[in-house]
Amino acid sequence: MKSFFQVFALTAAAALSASAQPVVNAVLNNASYSLPGLPNSSIARGSLFAVFGTGLATGNATATSFPIQTSMSGTSVKVTVGGTTVDCLMIYTTQSQIGAVLPSSAPAGSGQLVVTVNGQSSRSQSITVVESSFGIFTANQAGSGPGAIQIARSETNRPTVGLTTPAHPGEAMIIWGTGLGPITGNDAAAPAPTNLPINVEVWVGGKQASVSYKGRSGCCTGIDQIVFTVPQGVEGCYVPVVVKTGDVVSNYATISVSQANQQVCSDANGFSGQDLQTAASSGRLRTGGIFLSRSSSKISVQGVNMETKSDSASGSFSRYEYNQLLAAQGVGSSPLVSMGACSVATFQIKDDTSSYVDPVKATPLDAGPAITLTRNGESRQIVKKGDSYFADLGSSSTISGIPNVPNIPGAGTGGTPFLEPGSYTVSAPGGADIGAFNVNFTMPALLTWTNQDAINNVTRANGQAVTWTGGDPTGTVQISGMSMTKTVASMFFCNAPTSAGTFTVPNYVLLMLPPTSGDNIGLLTVNGVSAQKRFDASGLDYGFVMASSGSSKTVSWR
Repeated sequence: MKSFFQVFALTAAAALSASAQPVVNAVLNNASYSLPGLPNSSIARGSLFAVFGTGLATGNATATSFPIQTSMSGTSVKVTVGGTTVDCLMIYTTQSQIGAVLPSSAPAGSGQLVVTVNGQSSRSQSITVVESSFGIFTANQAGSGPGAIQIARSETNRPTVGLTTPAHPGEAMIIWGTGLGPITGNDAAAPAPTNLPINVEVWVGGKQASVSYKGRSGCCTGIDQIVFTVPQGVEGCYVPVVVKTGDVVSNYATISVSQANQQVCSDANGFSGQDLQTAASSGRLRTGGIFLSRSSSKISVQGVNMETKSDSASGSFSRYEYNQLLAAQGVGSSPLVSMGACSVATFQIKDDTSSYVDPVKATPLDAGPAITLTRNGESRQIVKKGDSYFADLGSSSTISGIPNVPNIPGAGTGGTPFLEPGSYTVSAPGGADIGAFNVNFTMPALLTWTNQDAINNVTRANGQAVTWTGGDPTGTVQISGMSMTKTVASMFFCNAPTSAGTFTVPNYVLLMLPPTSGDNIGLLTVNGVSAQKRFDASGLDYGFVMASSGSSKTVSWR
Protein backbone atom coordinates (compact mmCIF):
# COMPACT_ATOMS: atom_id res chain seq x y z
CA MET A 1 0.00 0.00 0.00
CA LYS A 2 2.76 2.41 0.91
CA SER A 3 4.46 2.21 -2.48
CA PHE A 4 1.19 2.77 -4.39
CA PHE A 5 0.20 5.91 -2.59
CA GLN A 6 3.71 7.26 -2.83
CA VAL A 7 3.34 7.03 -6.60
CA PHE A 8 0.19 9.15 -6.67
CA ALA A 9 0.88 11.52 -3.77
CA LEU A 10 2.44 14.90 -4.47
CA THR A 11 5.63 15.11 -2.50
CA ALA A 12 6.77 18.74 -2.57
CA ALA A 13 5.00 21.22 -0.28
CA ALA A 14 6.04 23.79 2.30
CA ALA A 15 4.85 23.78 5.89
CA LEU A 16 1.91 26.06 6.62
CA SER A 17 1.01 27.83 9.83
CA ALA A 18 -1.74 25.97 11.67
CA SER A 19 -3.60 29.23 12.25
CA ALA A 20 -4.40 29.79 8.53
CA GLN A 21 -7.83 28.85 7.24
CA PRO A 22 -7.65 26.15 4.53
CA VAL A 23 -9.00 27.11 1.11
CA VAL A 24 -10.60 24.54 -1.22
CA ASN A 25 -10.55 25.33 -4.95
CA ALA A 26 -11.62 22.05 -6.57
CA VAL A 27 -12.68 18.47 -5.83
CA LEU A 28 -11.81 16.02 -8.64
CA ASN A 29 -11.61 12.30 -9.34
CA ASN A 30 -8.03 11.38 -8.41
CA ALA A 31 -7.40 9.55 -11.70
CA SER A 32 -9.32 11.43 -14.42
CA TYR A 33 -9.09 14.96 -12.95
CA SER A 34 -12.35 15.58 -14.81
CA LEU A 35 -13.25 19.26 -14.47
CA PRO A 36 -16.47 20.57 -12.86
CA GLY A 37 -19.04 21.19 -15.56
CA LEU A 38 -18.15 18.06 -17.53
CA PRO A 39 -20.59 15.12 -17.57
CA ASN A 40 -18.15 12.82 -15.72
CA SER A 41 -16.99 15.24 -13.00
CA SER A 42 -19.04 13.81 -10.12
CA ILE A 43 -17.39 11.80 -7.31
CA ALA A 44 -18.39 8.15 -6.94
CA ARG A 45 -19.14 6.50 -3.63
CA GLY A 46 -16.10 4.53 -2.46
CA SER A 47 -13.69 6.35 -4.79
CA LEU A 48 -10.36 8.12 -4.30
CA PHE A 49 -10.71 11.86 -4.94
CA ALA A 50 -8.36 14.84 -4.85
CA VAL A 51 -8.96 18.15 -3.07
CA PHE A 52 -6.97 21.09 -4.46
CA GLY A 53 -6.41 24.36 -2.65
CA THR A 54 -4.09 26.11 -0.20
CA GLY A 55 -3.32 25.53 3.44
CA LEU A 56 -4.70 21.98 3.28
CA ALA A 57 -2.10 20.52 5.65
CA THR A 58 0.75 21.45 7.96
CA GLY A 59 3.05 18.97 6.24
CA ASN A 60 3.30 15.97 3.92
CA ALA A 61 1.94 12.62 5.07
CA THR A 62 0.90 9.32 3.47
CA ALA A 63 -1.17 6.43 4.80
CA THR A 64 1.04 3.39 5.36
CA SER A 65 -1.14 0.80 7.10
CA PHE A 66 -4.68 -0.45 7.60
CA PRO A 67 -7.17 0.53 8.83
CA ILE A 68 -7.17 3.89 7.05
CA GLN A 69 -7.84 6.78 9.44
CA THR A 70 -10.19 9.76 9.06
CA SER A 71 -7.56 12.25 10.25
CA MET A 72 -3.96 12.69 9.12
CA SER A 73 -1.53 15.12 10.80
CA GLY A 74 -4.44 17.27 11.91
CA THR A 75 -6.24 17.30 8.52
CA SER A 76 -9.71 15.82 8.01
CA VAL A 77 -12.41 15.97 5.31
CA LYS A 78 -16.18 15.77 5.80
CA VAL A 79 -18.85 15.42 3.11
CA THR A 80 -22.52 16.21 3.81
CA VAL A 81 -25.31 15.09 1.46
CA GLY A 82 -29.00 15.36 2.30
CA GLY A 83 -28.35 15.90 5.99
CA THR A 84 -25.97 12.93 6.31
CA THR A 85 -22.32 13.67 7.08
CA VAL A 86 -19.50 11.17 6.52
CA ASP A 87 -15.82 11.34 7.49
CA CYS A 88 -13.57 10.65 4.52
CA LEU A 89 -10.57 8.31 4.75
CA MET A 90 -7.26 10.15 4.51
CA ILE A 91 -4.72 8.77 2.02
CA TYR A 92 -2.21 11.62 1.65
CA THR A 93 -1.83 15.30 2.47
CA THR A 94 0.26 18.20 1.18
CA GLN A 95 -0.24 21.92 1.50
CA SER A 96 -1.93 22.14 -1.91
CA GLN A 97 -3.55 18.71 -2.37
CA ILE A 98 -5.34 16.06 -0.34
CA GLY A 99 -6.11 12.51 -1.41
CA ALA A 100 -9.09 10.97 0.36
CA VAL A 101 -11.60 8.16 -0.13
CA LEU A 102 -15.32 8.93 -0.01
CA PRO A 103 -16.90 6.16 2.12
CA SER A 104 -19.22 3.79 0.32
CA SER A 105 -21.85 4.66 2.91
CA ALA A 106 -22.11 8.25 1.63
CA PRO A 107 -25.53 8.94 0.08
CA ALA A 108 -25.77 10.05 -3.54
CA GLY A 109 -26.82 13.59 -4.38
CA SER A 110 -25.66 17.18 -4.22
CA GLY A 111 -23.72 18.11 -1.10
CA GLN A 112 -20.92 20.06 0.50
CA LEU A 113 -17.31 19.25 1.39
CA VAL A 114 -15.33 20.86 4.21
CA VAL A 115 -11.62 20.49 5.01
CA THR A 116 -10.47 21.05 8.59
CA VAL A 117 -6.81 21.61 9.53
CA ASN A 118 -5.99 21.71 13.26
CA GLY A 119 -9.43 23.09 14.11
CA GLN A 120 -9.62 25.62 11.23
CA SER A 121 -12.32 24.76 8.69
CA SER A 122 -12.56 25.80 5.05
CA ARG A 123 -15.61 27.25 3.43
CA SER A 124 -17.84 24.53 2.04
CA GLN A 125 -17.22 23.35 -1.53
CA SER A 126 -19.99 21.91 -3.70
CA ILE A 127 -19.72 18.22 -4.52
CA THR A 128 -21.98 15.84 -6.42
CA VAL A 129 -21.92 12.22 -5.24
CA VAL A 130 -22.98 9.48 -7.66
CA GLU A 131 -23.07 5.70 -7.70
CA SER A 132 -20.33 5.33 -10.31
CA SER A 133 -17.97 7.66 -12.21
CA PHE A 134 -14.80 5.85 -13.23
CA GLY A 135 -11.44 7.50 -13.88
CA ILE A 136 -8.37 5.89 -15.49
CA PHE A 137 -4.93 6.71 -14.09
CA THR A 138 -2.51 7.94 -16.79
CA ALA A 139 1.26 8.34 -17.20
CA ASN A 140 1.11 12.15 -17.25
CA GLN A 141 -0.86 12.17 -13.95
CA ALA A 142 -3.34 14.56 -15.60
CA GLY A 143 -5.99 12.11 -16.82
CA SER A 144 -4.98 11.97 -20.50
CA GLY A 145 -2.60 10.12 -22.81
CA PRO A 146 -1.07 6.67 -22.17
CA GLY A 147 -2.93 4.90 -19.40
CA ALA A 148 -1.78 3.07 -16.28
CA ILE A 149 -2.69 -0.20 -17.99
CA GLN A 150 -0.76 -3.44 -17.61
CA ILE A 151 -0.46 -6.51 -19.82
CA ALA A 152 -1.39 -9.52 -17.68
CA ARG A 153 0.94 -12.09 -19.24
CA SER A 154 1.47 -13.96 -15.96
CA GLU A 155 1.41 -13.38 -12.20
CA THR A 156 5.00 -12.17 -12.31
CA ASN A 157 5.07 -10.61 -15.80
CA ARG A 158 2.76 -7.61 -15.94
CA PRO A 159 4.51 -4.85 -17.91
CA THR A 160 2.85 -1.49 -18.35
CA VAL A 161 1.86 -1.16 -22.00
CA GLY A 162 3.92 1.36 -23.98
CA LEU A 163 5.19 2.32 -27.43
CA THR A 164 7.93 -0.31 -27.32
CA THR A 165 6.01 -2.71 -25.06
CA PRO A 166 2.75 -3.00 -27.00
CA ALA A 167 -0.11 -5.31 -26.22
CA HIS A 168 -1.41 -7.82 -28.74
CA PRO A 169 -5.01 -8.69 -29.70
CA GLY A 170 -6.32 -11.43 -27.45
CA GLU A 171 -4.14 -10.50 -24.47
CA ALA A 172 -5.60 -9.73 -21.05
CA MET A 173 -5.09 -6.18 -19.76
CA ILE A 174 -5.52 -4.52 -16.36
CA ILE A 175 -6.82 -0.95 -16.11
CA TRP A 176 -5.97 0.88 -12.87
CA GLY A 177 -8.47 3.53 -11.82
CA THR A 178 -11.00 4.65 -9.26
CA GLY A 179 -14.72 5.30 -9.13
CA LEU A 180 -16.41 2.03 -10.14
CA GLY A 181 -18.77 2.26 -7.19
CA PRO A 182 -19.37 1.39 -3.52
CA ILE A 183 -18.55 -1.82 -1.71
CA THR A 184 -20.59 -3.51 1.03
CA GLY A 185 -17.67 -3.92 3.43
CA ASN A 186 -15.55 -1.48 5.42
CA ASP A 187 -13.60 0.93 3.16
CA ALA A 188 -11.00 1.53 5.89
CA ALA A 189 -9.97 -2.14 6.02
CA ALA A 190 -7.65 -3.88 3.57
CA PRO A 191 -9.74 -4.24 0.38
CA ALA A 192 -10.81 -7.69 -0.73
CA PRO A 193 -10.98 -8.25 -4.53
CA THR A 194 -14.53 -8.91 -5.66
CA ASN A 195 -16.57 -8.17 -8.75
CA LEU A 196 -18.84 -5.19 -8.22
CA PRO A 197 -22.51 -5.45 -9.30
CA ILE A 198 -22.25 -2.77 -11.98
CA ASN A 199 -22.57 -2.83 -15.77
CA VAL A 200 -19.15 -1.95 -17.23
CA GLU A 201 -18.32 -1.45 -20.91
CA VAL A 202 -14.71 -1.12 -22.09
CA TRP A 203 -14.16 0.26 -25.60
CA VAL A 204 -10.75 -0.23 -27.20
CA GLY A 205 -10.02 1.36 -30.57
CA GLY A 206 -13.74 1.64 -31.29
CA LYS A 207 -14.41 -2.02 -30.48
CA GLN A 208 -16.10 -3.33 -27.34
CA ALA A 209 -13.80 -5.50 -25.23
CA SER A 210 -14.70 -8.54 -23.16
CA VAL A 211 -14.52 -7.74 -19.41
CA SER A 212 -13.62 -10.51 -16.93
CA TYR A 213 -13.18 -8.51 -13.71
CA LYS A 214 -14.39 -5.15 -12.39
CA GLY A 215 -13.78 -4.39 -8.74
CA ARG A 216 -11.33 -3.31 -6.04
CA SER A 217 -7.64 -3.84 -6.71
CA GLY A 218 -6.96 -5.77 -3.50
CA CYS A 219 -3.94 -3.58 -2.74
CA CYS A 220 -5.25 -0.14 -2.00
CA THR A 221 -8.29 1.60 -0.56
CA GLY A 222 -10.57 3.10 -3.22
CA ILE A 223 -8.46 1.80 -6.14
CA ASP A 224 -10.19 -0.32 -8.79
CA GLN A 225 -9.06 -2.72 -11.49
CA ILE A 226 -10.81 -3.72 -14.70
CA VAL A 227 -9.53 -6.76 -16.58
CA PHE A 228 -10.36 -6.88 -20.29
CA THR A 229 -9.18 -8.63 -23.46
CA VAL A 230 -7.78 -6.62 -26.38
CA PRO A 231 -10.25 -7.09 -29.29
CA GLN A 232 -9.13 -8.48 -32.63
CA GLY A 233 -8.62 -5.98 -35.44
CA VAL A 234 -7.17 -3.25 -33.20
CA GLU A 235 -3.73 -1.80 -33.93
CA GLY A 236 -1.80 1.44 -33.45
CA CYS A 237 0.45 3.43 -31.12
CA TYR A 238 -2.40 5.52 -29.71
CA VAL A 239 -5.40 3.21 -29.40
CA PRO A 240 -8.08 4.91 -27.25
CA VAL A 241 -9.39 3.09 -24.19
CA VAL A 242 -12.52 4.30 -22.39
CA VAL A 243 -14.82 2.85 -19.73
CA LYS A 244 -18.57 3.40 -19.65
CA THR A 245 -20.69 2.69 -16.55
CA GLY A 246 -24.36 3.40 -17.21
CA ASP A 247 -24.43 6.74 -19.03
CA VAL A 248 -21.20 7.98 -17.41
CA VAL A 249 -18.06 7.85 -19.55
CA SER A 250 -14.54 7.87 -18.07
CA ASN A 251 -11.62 9.96 -19.25
CA TYR A 252 -9.89 8.65 -22.38
CA ALA A 253 -6.52 6.93 -22.12
CA THR A 254 -4.43 5.19 -24.79
CA ILE A 255 -2.55 1.93 -25.20
CA SER A 256 -0.18 0.67 -27.90
CA VAL A 257 -1.25 -2.47 -29.78
CA SER A 258 0.69 -4.44 -32.39
CA GLN A 259 0.27 -7.78 -34.05
CA ALA A 260 1.64 -10.77 -32.16
CA ASN A 261 4.87 -10.97 -34.19
CA GLN A 262 5.71 -7.28 -33.68
CA GLN A 263 7.35 -5.91 -30.54
CA VAL A 264 7.05 -2.21 -31.47
CA CYS A 265 3.84 -0.42 -32.45
CA SER A 266 3.30 1.57 -35.66
CA ASP A 267 0.55 3.79 -37.08
CA ALA A 268 -0.82 3.81 -40.62
CA ASN A 269 -0.41 7.58 -40.92
CA GLY A 270 2.12 8.34 -38.18
CA PHE A 271 5.08 6.70 -36.45
CA SER A 272 6.65 3.61 -37.92
CA GLY A 273 8.15 0.87 -35.80
CA GLN A 274 11.60 1.97 -37.00
CA ASP A 275 10.93 5.56 -35.81
CA LEU A 276 10.22 4.28 -32.30
CA GLN A 277 13.18 1.91 -32.26
CA THR A 278 15.39 4.87 -33.22
CA ALA A 279 13.86 6.96 -30.44
CA ALA A 280 14.33 4.20 -27.88
CA SER A 281 18.00 3.67 -28.79
CA SER A 282 18.90 7.37 -29.08
CA GLY A 283 16.81 8.55 -26.12
CA ARG A 284 14.99 11.19 -28.15
CA LEU A 285 12.76 11.85 -31.18
CA ARG A 286 13.16 15.04 -33.23
CA THR A 287 10.06 15.74 -35.30
CA GLY A 288 9.00 18.30 -37.87
CA GLY A 289 5.57 18.73 -39.43
CA ILE A 290 4.30 21.16 -42.08
CA PHE A 291 0.53 21.40 -42.53
CA LEU A 292 -1.41 22.93 -45.43
CA SER A 293 -5.06 23.56 -44.61
CA ARG A 294 -8.14 24.66 -46.53
CA SER A 295 -11.23 25.08 -44.35
CA SER A 296 -14.73 26.47 -44.49
CA SER A 297 -17.09 27.10 -41.60
CA LYS A 298 -20.75 27.90 -41.10
CA ILE A 299 -21.36 29.65 -37.78
CA SER A 300 -24.90 30.42 -36.61
CA VAL A 301 -25.32 32.26 -33.31
CA GLN A 302 -28.54 34.01 -32.25
CA GLY A 303 -29.80 34.48 -35.80
CA VAL A 304 -26.51 35.76 -37.24
CA ASN A 305 -25.02 33.52 -39.94
CA MET A 306 -21.42 33.72 -41.10
CA GLU A 307 -19.71 31.54 -43.68
CA THR A 308 -15.92 31.73 -43.88
CA LYS A 309 -13.44 30.13 -46.25
CA SER A 310 -9.74 30.26 -45.48
CA ASP A 311 -6.37 28.79 -46.44
CA SER A 312 -3.44 28.58 -44.05
CA ALA A 313 -0.13 26.84 -43.53
CA SER A 314 1.71 26.01 -40.33
CA GLY A 315 4.76 24.17 -39.13
CA SER A 316 6.38 23.01 -35.92
CA PHE A 317 9.65 21.32 -35.05
CA SER A 318 10.16 19.68 -31.67
CA ARG A 319 12.41 17.41 -29.65
CA TYR A 320 10.87 14.81 -27.34
CA GLU A 321 13.02 12.99 -24.84
CA TYR A 322 12.10 9.32 -24.97
CA ASN A 323 10.59 9.33 -21.47
CA GLN A 324 8.44 12.30 -22.56
CA LEU A 325 7.27 10.41 -25.62
CA LEU A 326 6.07 7.56 -23.41
CA ALA A 327 3.67 9.94 -21.62
CA ALA A 328 2.73 12.19 -24.56
CA GLN A 329 -0.52 11.95 -26.54
CA GLY A 330 1.41 11.97 -29.81
CA VAL A 331 3.22 14.85 -31.47
CA GLY A 332 1.54 18.05 -32.55
CA SER A 333 -1.40 20.10 -31.34
CA SER A 334 -4.07 17.39 -31.02
CA PRO A 335 -4.07 13.80 -29.70
CA LEU A 336 -3.14 11.07 -32.15
CA VAL A 337 -5.93 8.53 -32.62
CA SER A 338 -5.72 5.07 -34.18
CA MET A 339 -7.71 4.30 -37.32
CA GLY A 340 -11.43 3.67 -36.85
CA ALA A 341 -11.43 5.07 -33.32
CA CYS A 342 -12.17 8.25 -31.35
CA SER A 343 -10.64 10.05 -28.40
CA VAL A 344 -11.82 12.93 -26.21
CA ALA A 345 -9.79 15.77 -24.68
CA THR A 346 -10.99 18.35 -22.17
CA PHE A 347 -9.65 21.69 -20.98
CA GLN A 348 -10.53 24.63 -18.78
CA ILE A 349 -11.63 27.96 -20.23
CA LYS A 350 -9.35 30.59 -18.73
CA ASP A 351 -9.44 33.33 -21.37
CA ASP A 352 -10.55 33.92 -24.94
CA THR A 353 -7.56 31.98 -26.31
CA SER A 354 -7.87 28.82 -24.20
CA SER A 355 -7.41 25.60 -26.14
CA TYR A 356 -6.40 22.01 -25.61
CA VAL A 357 -2.70 21.51 -24.80
CA ASP A 358 -0.84 18.25 -24.17
CA PRO A 359 0.61 18.42 -20.62
CA VAL A 360 3.86 16.93 -21.98
CA LYS A 361 5.93 19.84 -23.31
CA ALA A 362 8.43 19.14 -26.10
CA THR A 363 11.47 21.36 -26.70
CA PRO A 364 10.92 23.57 -29.79
CA LEU A 365 13.52 23.41 -32.56
CA ASP A 366 14.59 26.12 -35.03
CA ALA A 367 14.38 25.46 -38.78
CA GLY A 368 15.16 29.01 -39.88
CA PRO A 369 13.22 32.28 -40.16
CA ALA A 370 10.66 31.03 -42.68
CA ILE A 371 9.51 28.07 -44.78
CA THR A 372 8.75 28.74 -48.46
CA LEU A 373 5.67 27.25 -50.12
CA THR A 374 5.70 27.38 -53.94
CA ARG A 375 3.00 26.55 -56.48
CA ASN A 376 3.32 27.22 -60.25
CA GLY A 377 6.18 29.63 -59.64
CA GLU A 378 4.25 31.65 -57.05
CA SER A 379 5.55 31.56 -53.46
CA ARG A 380 4.28 32.28 -49.96
CA GLN A 381 6.30 32.54 -46.74
CA ILE A 382 5.37 30.49 -43.67
CA VAL A 383 6.98 32.76 -41.10
CA LYS A 384 8.34 31.79 -37.71
CA LYS A 385 6.24 33.26 -34.90
CA GLY A 386 7.46 32.33 -31.46
CA ASP A 387 8.19 28.61 -31.40
CA SER A 388 6.16 27.69 -34.51
CA TYR A 389 5.51 28.77 -38.10
CA PHE A 390 2.31 30.18 -39.62
CA ALA A 391 0.94 31.88 -42.75
CA ASP A 392 -2.53 33.14 -43.65
CA LEU A 393 -2.91 32.14 -47.30
CA GLY A 394 -6.17 33.99 -48.01
CA SER A 395 -9.72 34.05 -46.68
CA SER A 396 -13.20 35.40 -47.36
CA SER A 397 -16.46 35.66 -45.43
CA THR A 398 -20.15 36.33 -45.97
CA ILE A 399 -22.40 37.57 -43.16
CA SER A 400 -26.20 37.59 -43.00
CA GLY A 401 -28.91 37.92 -40.37
CA ILE A 402 -27.86 41.27 -38.87
CA PRO A 403 -30.91 43.58 -38.68
CA ASN A 404 -30.87 46.50 -41.14
CA VAL A 405 -27.57 45.33 -42.65
CA PRO A 406 -27.59 43.62 -46.06
CA ASN A 407 -25.62 40.47 -46.80
CA ILE A 408 -21.94 41.40 -47.22
CA PRO A 409 -20.24 39.03 -49.68
CA GLY A 410 -16.49 38.99 -49.27
CA ALA A 411 -16.47 40.66 -45.85
CA GLY A 412 -13.23 39.97 -44.07
CA THR A 413 -11.37 39.15 -47.28
CA GLY A 414 -7.72 38.41 -46.61
CA GLY A 415 -6.71 37.82 -50.24
CA THR A 416 -7.42 35.16 -52.84
CA PRO A 417 -7.16 31.66 -51.36
CA PHE A 418 -3.87 30.07 -52.40
CA LEU A 419 -4.31 26.35 -51.85
CA GLU A 420 -5.69 24.23 -54.69
CA PRO A 421 -5.17 20.56 -55.49
CA GLY A 422 -1.89 20.14 -57.31
CA SER A 423 1.90 20.13 -56.95
CA TYR A 424 3.83 22.21 -54.39
CA THR A 425 7.39 22.62 -53.23
CA VAL A 426 8.10 23.11 -49.54
CA SER A 427 11.60 24.34 -48.70
CA ALA A 428 13.62 26.00 -45.97
CA PRO A 429 17.24 27.21 -45.65
CA GLY A 430 17.61 25.59 -42.23
CA GLY A 431 18.25 27.08 -38.82
CA ALA A 432 20.03 26.54 -35.55
CA ASP A 433 18.64 23.00 -35.06
CA ILE A 434 17.27 21.77 -38.40
CA GLY A 435 19.17 21.68 -41.70
CA ALA A 436 17.94 22.79 -45.12
CA PHE A 437 15.26 20.76 -46.89
CA ASN A 438 13.32 20.76 -50.16
CA VAL A 439 10.36 18.46 -50.65
CA ASN A 440 7.79 18.05 -53.45
CA PHE A 441 4.23 17.51 -52.26
CA THR A 442 0.94 16.94 -54.07
CA MET A 443 -2.20 18.33 -52.45
CA PRO A 444 -5.00 15.83 -53.16
CA ALA A 445 -8.60 16.46 -54.19
CA LEU A 446 -10.66 18.41 -51.69
CA LEU A 447 -13.10 16.62 -49.39
CA THR A 448 -16.85 17.27 -49.54
CA TRP A 449 -18.95 16.68 -46.40
CA THR A 450 -22.13 15.38 -48.02
CA ASN A 451 -24.60 15.34 -45.10
CA GLN A 452 -23.42 18.62 -43.56
CA ASP A 453 -26.70 20.50 -44.04
CA ALA A 454 -28.74 17.69 -42.46
CA ILE A 455 -26.86 17.79 -39.12
CA ASN A 456 -28.09 20.52 -36.79
CA ASN A 457 -29.44 19.03 -33.56
CA VAL A 458 -27.57 15.95 -32.34
CA THR A 459 -28.89 13.65 -29.62
CA ARG A 460 -25.65 12.56 -27.98
CA ALA A 461 -27.01 9.22 -26.73
CA ASN A 462 -27.80 8.21 -30.35
CA GLY A 463 -24.37 8.88 -31.88
CA GLN A 464 -24.03 10.69 -35.21
CA ALA A 465 -23.28 9.42 -38.73
CA VAL A 466 -21.12 11.54 -41.07
CA THR A 467 -20.73 10.98 -44.83
CA TRP A 468 -18.31 12.40 -47.42
CA THR A 469 -16.87 12.17 -50.93
CA GLY A 470 -13.52 13.19 -52.43
CA GLY A 471 -10.30 13.62 -50.48
CA ASP A 472 -7.12 11.58 -50.65
CA PRO A 473 -8.04 7.91 -51.26
CA THR A 474 -4.86 6.88 -49.42
CA GLY A 475 -5.44 9.33 -46.55
CA THR A 476 -7.85 9.66 -43.67
CA VAL A 477 -10.89 11.64 -42.60
CA GLN A 478 -10.83 13.29 -39.19
CA ILE A 479 -14.20 14.02 -37.60
CA SER A 480 -13.93 16.35 -34.63
CA GLY A 481 -16.36 18.21 -32.44
CA MET A 482 -16.44 20.51 -29.47
CA SER A 483 -18.83 21.69 -26.80
CA MET A 484 -17.74 24.74 -24.84
CA THR A 485 -19.35 26.33 -21.81
CA LYS A 486 -18.12 29.44 -20.01
CA THR A 487 -15.75 27.37 -17.88
CA VAL A 488 -14.88 24.09 -19.65
CA ALA A 489 -14.66 22.57 -23.10
CA SER A 490 -14.68 19.01 -24.38
CA MET A 491 -13.35 18.01 -27.81
CA PHE A 492 -13.43 14.70 -29.64
CA PHE A 493 -11.27 13.43 -32.51
CA CYS A 494 -12.14 10.43 -34.71
CA ASN A 495 -10.14 8.91 -37.59
CA ALA A 496 -11.54 6.88 -40.48
CA PRO A 497 -10.09 5.81 -43.85
CA THR A 498 -11.16 8.14 -46.67
CA SER A 499 -12.31 5.15 -48.70
CA ALA A 500 -14.99 4.30 -46.12
CA GLY A 501 -17.16 7.28 -47.11
CA THR A 502 -18.97 7.22 -43.76
CA PHE A 503 -18.32 7.04 -40.02
CA THR A 504 -20.62 7.05 -37.01
CA VAL A 505 -19.38 8.91 -33.94
CA PRO A 506 -20.49 6.61 -31.07
CA ASN A 507 -22.57 7.69 -28.09
CA TYR A 508 -19.78 6.98 -25.59
CA VAL A 509 -17.86 9.77 -27.35
CA LEU A 510 -20.67 12.30 -27.60
CA LEU A 511 -21.78 11.73 -23.99
CA MET A 512 -18.49 13.36 -22.94
CA LEU A 513 -19.69 16.68 -24.41
CA PRO A 514 -21.59 19.11 -22.17
CA PRO A 515 -25.06 19.70 -23.68
CA THR A 516 -25.29 23.03 -25.49
CA SER A 517 -27.79 25.58 -24.21
CA GLY A 518 -28.08 29.35 -24.21
CA ASP A 519 -24.84 30.85 -25.48
CA ASN A 520 -22.83 27.63 -25.16
CA ILE A 521 -21.02 26.76 -28.38
CA GLY A 522 -21.16 23.45 -30.22
CA LEU A 523 -19.06 22.72 -33.33
CA LEU A 524 -18.69 19.78 -35.69
CA THR A 525 -15.84 19.51 -38.22
CA VAL A 526 -15.07 17.03 -41.00
CA ASN A 527 -11.58 17.18 -42.53
CA GLY A 528 -9.96 15.13 -45.26
CA VAL A 529 -6.33 14.55 -44.33
CA SER A 530 -3.72 13.49 -46.88
CA ALA A 531 -1.20 10.73 -46.41
CA GLN A 532 2.05 12.07 -45.00
CA LYS A 533 4.95 12.85 -47.34
CA ARG A 534 8.09 12.06 -45.38
CA PHE A 535 11.29 14.07 -45.84
CA ASP A 536 14.79 14.07 -44.42
CA ALA A 537 16.86 16.92 -43.00
CA SER A 538 19.83 17.07 -40.68
CA GLY A 539 18.65 17.34 -37.07
CA LEU A 540 15.37 15.52 -37.84
CA ASP A 541 14.37 11.92 -37.13
CA TYR A 542 10.82 12.24 -38.45
CA GLY A 543 9.78 14.98 -40.89
CA PHE A 544 6.60 15.16 -42.94
CA VAL A 545 4.28 17.37 -45.00
CA MET A 546 0.53 16.83 -45.07
CA ALA A 547 -2.60 18.68 -46.17
CA SER A 548 -6.22 18.85 -45.09
CA SER A 549 -9.48 20.22 -46.45
CA GLY A 550 -12.83 20.30 -44.75
CA SER A 551 -15.75 22.15 -43.20
CA SER A 552 -17.07 23.16 -39.78
CA LYS A 553 -20.51 24.19 -38.59
CA THR A 554 -22.31 25.00 -35.36
CA VAL A 555 -24.52 22.24 -33.96
CA SER A 556 -26.61 21.71 -30.86
CA TRP A 557 -25.47 18.82 -28.67
CA ARG A 558 -28.51 17.45 -26.80
